[in-house]
Amino acid sequence: MHRRSMAVLASLLLLPCFLFAQDGKIRGRVTAKDTNEPLIGANVVVDGTTLGAAADLNGDFVILSVPPGVYTVRASYIGYQTVVIANVRVSANLTTTQDFSLPSSAIAVEAMEIVAERPLIQRNTTNTVRLTTQEDIQNLPFRGVQQIVALNSGTVLQDGNLHVRGGRVGEVAYYIDGATALNPFNNNENVGVIQEAIEEIQLQSGGYTAEFGGANSGIVRTTVRTGGQDFKATVDYRTDDFAKPGEKFLGTSAFGHRNAVVTASGPLLSNKVKFFLAGQHNYQRNRQPLFLEPFRFDNLVTDALGQAGPSGAGQPLPGAVEFEENYLPRNQREDNSVQGTLTYDLSNVLKFRFTGSYAEVNNPVGGEWPGGTPTQTPVAESQNGLQNVFQRRLAQQETISSLANLKATHVLSPKTFYEASISFSERKFRQYDETFGDNWTLYTDSLANAEKGYTGFVRRYEGPYDLSTINNFAFNHPNAPINTYYRDSQQDLGASLDLTSQVSKSWEVKVGGRMDRWTMRNFDVNNISATMQFLYGRSGNNPRVFASEYERKVLMARAGGTRQTQMINFFGYDVDGNKINSGPDGPRHPLFLAAYVQNKLEYRDLVVNLGLRYERIATDAPAPKDLENPAFDEKVNYIDESQLTTAEATDYLLPRINFSFPVTDRTVFYATYGKYVQLPQLVDILTGNQVLSISVSPVTRSPYGYFGQYAGFTAKPERTTQYEMGIRQSITDNFAFTVTGFYKDLIEQLRFDRVLSEGKGTIPEGQTVFSGLLNNDFGTVKGLELTLELRRVKRLSAKVSYTLSDARGTGSDSRATQVAVSDGGARYPILTYKLNYNQPHRGSVVLDYRFAKGDGGKILQGTGLNAILTFNSGHSYTQIQEPETLGQASPWNIGVRPLIDPRSSYPVEPVNSSSTPFNFNVDLNFSRLIPLGRFDAELYVNVLNVFNTKNVLNVYPNTGTSEDDGWLRSEAAGSYVAIPNYADFYRAVNVDNRWAYNTATGNDLFGNPRQIFAGLRLEF
Repeated sequence: MHRRSMAVLASLLLLPCFLFAQDGKIRGRVTAKDTNEPLIGANVVVDGTTLGAAADLNGDFVILSVPPGVYTVRASYIGYQTVVIANVRVSANLTTTQDFSLPSSAIAVEAMEIVAERPLIQRNTTNTVRLTTQEDIQNLPFRGVQQIVALNSGTVLQDGNLHVRGGRVGEVAYYIDGATALNPFNNNENVGVIQEAIEEIQLQSGGYTAEFGGANSGIVRTTVRTGGQDFKATVDYRTDDFAKPGEKFLGTSAFGHRNAVVTASGPLLSNKVKFFLAGQHNYQRNRQPLFLEPFRFDNLVTDALGQAGPSGAGQPLPGAVEFEENYLPRNQREDNSVQGTLTYDLSNVLKFRFTGSYAEVNNPVGGEWPGGTPTQTPVAESQNGLQNVFQRRLAQQETISSLANLKATHVLSPKTFYEASISFSERKFRQYDETFGDNWTLYTDSLANAEKGYTGFVRRYEGPYDLSTINNFAFNHPNAPINTYYRDSQQDLGASLDLTSQVSKSWEVKVGGRMDRWTMRNFDVNNISATMQFLYGRSGNNPRVFASEYERKVLMARAGGTRQTQMINFFGYDVDGNKINSGPDGPRHPLFLAAYVQNKLEYRDLVVNLGLRYERIATDAPAPKDLENPAFDEKVNYIDESQLTTAEATDYLLPRINFSFPVTDRTVFYATYGKYVQLPQLVDILTGNQVLSISVSPVTRSPYGYFGQYAGFTAKPERTTQYEMGIRQSITDNFAFTVTGFYKDLIEQLRFDRVLSEGKGTIPEGQTVFSGLLNNDFGTVKGLELTLELRRVKRLSAKVSYTLSDARGTGSDSRATQVAVSDGGARYPILTYKLNYNQPHRGSVVLDYRFAKGDGGKILQGTGLNAILTFNSGHSYTQIQEPETLGQASPWNIGVRPLIDPRSSYPVEPVNSSSTPFNFNVDLNFSRLIPLGRFDAELYVNVLNVFNTKNVLNVYPNTGTSEDDGWLRSEAAGSYVAIPNYADFYRAVNVDNRWAYNTATGNDLFGNPRQIFAGLRLEF
């Protein structure tokens, strides 16, 4: 059955099939100005390209396969004056309507030139599409695609995660020039785009047609700029580095951010070949802008509660524990990237486009304040800037990402063309010790460390004791080794075809399909010290003897412990970290196949999209053939790898119906219905066989999955059904609004749950076999979106976006049920509640006031101000009782014990009945354009968080405030407060600076402080 379905799919993909078509089209009508009669055969061409069309019997024309960008379009006819319309914007996969009215002319005259204005309402789109062009982006005070997208209605940006219309984290797909830029391993954007290289960003927040898939909530499509007929270049440099660390400039801390971008574009050798190239260097001395209150503690000494070592208590710490205001040393980051496009118009019917990107990111791990700076891998609690304040070395992270996409467009006739595409993307990541590189077996070797000047080791493979002070607050020793090593890689090879045919002037047909085959590798050593002691003994002189390499692999992998977070987890590598390409520990190869057919009926008073999409998703996750009685090697408690299979592939048929029609010449009504499917992040699904064994072993499996022993192969894709209805209304020629109502059914959402027996083996029916990821969560989202847009009038343009929404479900993420709210009652929610990222009210106001060249006199011409106000009503959370005893918490994280230990989380109200405070933020960009002969210079100042507002993002659930966790004022704290320095140190690190909260949650209680950037941009 499996082979047959694969053969059918392969046959289907041999047909002209799918590509996320990146091109748009221009359609319109050419008429005589004096009689309004159609001008049959009139020529319409796009200047600077080989694109054009002739008007038909009704004067109508259609120009297909127009790359996104801004163009000049001209229409000509014998006996009539040629009309040239500039500034015609074409967007990806959208239709631009441009009519021509040609004056009659008895004699030859110069062409009539007209500058087009971007339409305020999109008459030809049948769903919600938000466009942000390079012209819009250029004046924004901040950088980053995610931040730009979050200005739109229907989006929530919370704790660094983007949610679209109530969707979970990771439900947004990213595409660059039609190639996938989403990494399914973590469902993050695999390749970023330099801001100056963006032609446009297109957000589809719902109701997307059958040609789009791989996302349950939204699609972000970025188009990279292409070169024009003339050579152009720009240089841009900005920095906030106007004060020394710990000091301020204009009441504002400097974080040492410096960003430089260079772009170049134009023809290459001939006008048939054009290029665009952008390079960026970004350095951040402190990559984590945050509110940090300064503190200093001198003369602290060790106590006898931690690993004080032979010297015992009373030894002075190596120095003062000190942090300056808003500054974290050893927390830098450096990014270098290059991106570009190359287009080749071989002939009028054949053209090629290449898009390439390469980026490197390097930064240390362990210099950050916990929370607020996402890392690629889970970092131990002790790996943060406070506990590492004395440690001489930190682990390093390196991320390398690349993308190459080649697309060929072949026009078969004026009404039919196809596109063929092949793409390759790769992301490589590693976390390592700079001293020893990839040779992780030396990380905790005292002999190798001594040669590098790191001494004081307790034993051969055991580093120096921690420095415990003030009732067991542990600092890492200056010579403490790096005890973890991590590397992974994901490669995608994608191929696609797309056939588009304009069957008639009103009927367009697309059929297509795409294949993406990933190669994924992972190697993670979580406790090097324990692993090396297991192999060579505590003294390092007793090498362990194994009966076979198989036994060595099995036992070595779990030397650090039997929890997933303690083991060596590997696939695509062997247990030593050597790359392998086959066998039971070989790389995983997830496969994504899609095919669709799309009919678009496009009349002047009606647009209908009818489509059907097919998707096949195969994770290649290893799985036992018999879930209840998996075949095991009982001698070493390891799964029989010869009896493993892979998780069953899933197939879906997804109908899509979209339509729009004008109620009047200024009003457009639209509605959509569609079914969507998306695979959750594969990092939760793909594991090595050693982790799989622990998860399903009758000896070690856990029915609760509390300690990471869960099965991921049980997960299937999550589904949504979406409904959307809206009105676009143009009030005047310069002002319009859009109102959209939406409703989403969240179906088969993932959660940690118990896999129950079917009674086929020794386990009674209905009893727990093991814990796994099951599709048992559900929810609903409903909302109303409002967008107001004012085209520039008397120098002012404006855009207002507002969303009213209600997102409810049985779980905010797949791990929501891993933490029980209380020990009593039902273990899993059976009723929906407000989700953690539910923000009922959210919006933005973007105002841009600008003097054009020649406007405002010598002083004001070229001057502009861009102001952005963002606001939200806070998000949902549950108030809980304050802890009365330590339990399994320490004296340093007792204030957040309910966030660490689920058994101490006792709610005092229904789940998520409370809300964090309303917050507002204002960002500004002030610029002045100065013409300097052959080039223009632009000076600008960007101010983020203008009023330096300490916006509350989260609160302590036991106190309902962000200012106090409640511990020091509780009666239970009395004996601890009596300890010298305890209260002052606890207040400094936790009450004033959120150390315990950020460590427990990975998030911060407050937003970022003010930043001031000054920059210079030169354009040649």
